[in-house]
Amino acid sequence: MSLILRASDYFYDPSFPIKVLDRDPEIPYPLHSHDFWELIVIVSGSGTHFDTAGSFELTSGNVFVIPPGFKHGYRDVRDLRLFNILFDISMFEESFFDLSNMSGYQALLKVEPSYRHDGSLSTLMQLTPAQQARVLPLLEHMLVESDSTESEIGAKAGAFAILAQLLVMLFRIYAEQPRKDNQTVMRIADALSFLEAHPDRSVSTSELMELTNMSASTLNRHFKNATGLSPIEFHIQRRIKHACRLLRSSDMSVSEISEATGFEDSNYFSRQFRNVMGITPLSYRKNRSMWYRLP
Repeated sequence: MSLILRASDYFYDPSFPIKVLDRDPEIPYPLHSHDFWELIVIVSGSGTHFDTAGSFELTSGNVFVIPPGFKHGYRDVRDLRLFNILFDISMFEESFFDLSNMSGYQALLKVEPSYRHDGSLSTLMQLTPAQQARVLPLLEHMLVESDSTESEIGAKAGAFAILAQLLVMLFRIYAEQPRKDNQTVMRIADALSFLEAHPDRSVSTSELMELTNMSASTLNRHFKNATGLSPIEFHIQRRIKHACRLLRSSDMSVSEISEATGFEDSNYFSRQFRNVMGITPLSYRKNRSMWYRLP
């Protein structure tokens, strides 16, 4: 039976779900999973990362993400040093400017883990030495800030700011340096980014087919593999998520919010809202306990 690591053992302050670990050296670690997100940056040395689908040889500059519930471990380690950044993705998903609109965000965090987990990918993201020289100081600075949260006012904000800077850097690098075996990942990531960027209108399958250069059946198959939903189902949930935000933060009427999220009419909007949230828009606005139950 594999180990399960819990967020409560790492995030001592639930309001600050960030933890940075400098594993120097990393030791062999058995198959395990966790209920938080983990960004891994290999600094030096070598080893083998394995999961239920296979294994990868690790080298300096590798970057990859392990989502909650995915089992993985390390073996055959040789002077392996890595940084683990543990975090809760909800910090960025509610309303963090345009981060989720980046193709690299969708590729590295959302799409690649699924493809890597089922054996469809044979390589990992690889930073160049110059890129590593930019990333390592951020990791070390973030470690200092995150370790000072109990003793220094502003350390939480500092660690969060550095994490955001690091993620944007990595997402840009990912999108700018495609690999031979991740072209499908990037196409689906482009589709996800496009849908995230347009919560105010409906998006047709033909638009996504043109964007990804895929047939409708291929698009749907790969999209479901990455998200568990069809593109249309995914986009409806994202538009409902935007509607939830408007219901919480504005005085707009249901009809106005329906129009602002691109639904045909307020009745259709209300039906879709109830399908996703299990409650009507007006009930959601009145029921604060539902405010964090986002699709």
